[in-house]
Amino acid sequence: MAKKGAPNYTQLAHDVVRSSEEPLTFEEVFDRINERQPITTKNPKGTIRNALTNLRLVKSIGDGCYGYFPHLIKGSLFRLPLTEKKPAHHPLTFTGELNEALWPAYFESGSRRSQRPARVRLPSGEEVELECASTHVRESEVQLPPSFSRWLITERAQAGDDLLFRVLEADDGLYEVQLQRRSKRDEQAIAGRNRQIADAAYDVFRYAPEGKRLVSEVGTAVMAQGLYRDPVPPDSFIDVISADKRFLVTEMGLVMRVDHLTPDERESILKSDREFREELDRIMAGGADLLTQASPAMMDRRAMEKSLADIGRIVEDKKFGSLEEVNAFLRDLTSDSDGRLPSLPPATALERAQDLMYEAWDARGPMRVKLAKQALEISPDCADAYVLLAEETSRTPEEARELYAKGVAAGERALGKGYFEQEAGHFWGMIETRPYMRARLGLAQALWELWRRHESVDHLWEMLRLNPGDNQGVRYVLLSHLLKMGDEPAVNRLLERYPDDISADWWYGSALNAFRREGDGKTARKMLSKAIKSNSHVPDYLLSRKKPPKQLPDLVGIGDEREAAWTAVEFAESWIVTPGALEWLDARS
Repeated sequence: MAKKGAPNYTQLAHDVVRSSEEPLTFEEVFDRINERQPITTKNPKGTIRNALTNLRLVKSIGDGCYGYFPHLIKGSLFRLPLTEKKPAHHPLTFTGELNEALWPAYFESGSRRSQRPARVRLPSGEEVELECASTHVRESEVQLPPSFSRWLITERAQAGDDLLFRVLEADDGLYEVQLQRRSKRDEQAIAGRNRQIADAAYDVFRYAPEGKRLVSEVGTAVMAQGLYRDPVPPDSFIDVISADKRFLVTEMGLVMRVDHLTPDERESILKSDREFREELDRIMAGGADLLTQASPAMMDRRAMEKSLADIGRIVEDKKFGSLEEVNAFLRDLTSDSDGRLPSLPPATALERAQDLMYEAWDARGPMRVKLAKQALEISPDCADAYVLLAEETSRTPEEARELYAKGVAAGERALGKGYFEQEAGHFWGMIETRPYMRARLGLAQALWELWRRHESVDHLWEMLRLNPGDNQGVRYVLLSHLLKMGDEPAVNRLLERYPDDISADWWYGSALNAFRREGDGKTARKMLSKAIKSNSHVPDYLLSRKKPPKQLPDLVGIGDEREAAWTAVEFAESWIVTPGALEWLDARS
């Protein structure tokens, strides 16, 4: 056994393989580890083999050899299609193999984990840093640095062009990029490269042809063979294998060979995969919490988070390389239990209190309040308990403000100061943040009702900083508030922050903002035309041709009357107080 304080065998294996520029045989790895630290276990070779399999960055390349992944992909060239009309104004969406190449140690364990930025050298020689804010199963979204955007603008990059990323030194995080015009794509050569990649992926299954593998596992195995060093990069790996009839690729990120599946097995796999994916998506969506309580006939969305909390407890101590691996683990876990996840007991007082709140959200009548109070007796840091009490028991905006403020304070205690510093930008995606975010949204609304408007707006801006993905629809509340306050610079700043929003709120808010600035001008007319095209029902409600329903719907659809009713209610005041706005809307709708 290694002496106390000495590196463990997994770390030793990592260090040995990393220190060699060339792949090593197992015997070479074993001998070099033994030289550094004598292997004293009962089965020394078994110990080292196990250590090698636990290393994400050490890859078996066949013939009993192992290489360090960042070294193995040196010189590799990857293709990233540009899909936006003006790509310089949008984040880049990186595919799975580019995630692996640019941030190879993002999901490593312990001290081996690295979230360093990728330093990308532009054709001019200037280097820019790409930060990977969040890496998911098949893609990650990366905000472009200004100099990168300027380069794309200078090159007049457009949809259909490709960015080609070459790995210079993956361990040091150094890459270079060039733009390939759509007209320069050699479709025949790319098709040939796609076949080569698919053949290599098929060969990964040679020792277990009937097996199921993660897409990321097969992709990195192909990358480790050096097959991306060709001057013509293939299309994205997931697209290549999905288009090849030899493979079945599931939504859960698994791939298998079709020739080892019967038709019934294939259909069964796809059915269970689809059902599990839909359920997980439903839970993860958690819902843009509308600013009204759920209809009594509907299950409170917040109660649905119990399943997501169970998933978090199950995988908390596991070490996964990607969400694909998490999904595969959960599939195996539920395969013998009709798709049901085991419910682990809460480990802390806060978890016990939160479990009680999931019951409270699903309860009806006085039982909701009773359960919330019990939750606070278990843990005073249970923010959701204050949220429910504010909704159910407050009789005035001031009472609601006090309860929501207590909920915010409870959430801050539960998460800790360091959490806000380290995880800003990822809130709501982590279930433990949701009670705090609910409390803070409630506080902002209560402050608005108390005419403490600047305080309310400050809270909403901060919520968008913590969660720019805006699962709660905070931006729509903020836009409505800013228009009512007449804060045009802030409105412009908010509209620019979400340029791709297609909701009726966004278009009608943009149209009104443009009308306030220029009257019946070219931009205002253009915005209004797009607004009416997005939802033609809104003018009927704003102009009182129709009356909105007494109770606003919990669910809306893009372009339908339910969305129109919400938009009219939220923005009617701003249209009414703007001189000439309703007359302009009437004349042009």
